[in-house]
Amino acid sequence: MFPPRRGELGRWLPPWLTPARSRPVTADSTDGEADLWGYAIRREWPDGAHDLFGFTPRADVALRRLDRDRGYWRGGPVRPTAVLLVTASAGEVKSHPVRGCRKSSCPDSLQWGQR
Repeated sequence: MFPPRRGELGRWLPPWLTPARSRPVTADSTDGEADLWGYAIRREWPDGAHDLFGFTPRADVALRRLDRDRGYWRGGPVRPTAVLLVTASAGEVKSHPVRGCRKSSCPDSLQWGQR
């Protein structure tokens, strides 16, 4: 008999000995995580509107998403005037309109918790 592989270890141990697994943090969670601060991408358009999307609490993931979005728009005929990384709460990003927001109160810089 061979010992269980490392990936299957939790299946063979009793519940009180299995390692606790953390729940992934997302913007869709409802148990108080809407106040979670992280990063989002803000896309500015020539007509003065902007988009806010792609919330993540991790800086490395946010930078990868920013590079991917900039690369996508680089070769297109219609380009945003700016694509930048901003700090925002998960609740702000979730409640933000999908397209064409013109509010001046939306996050627009990398400074934490100004409101």
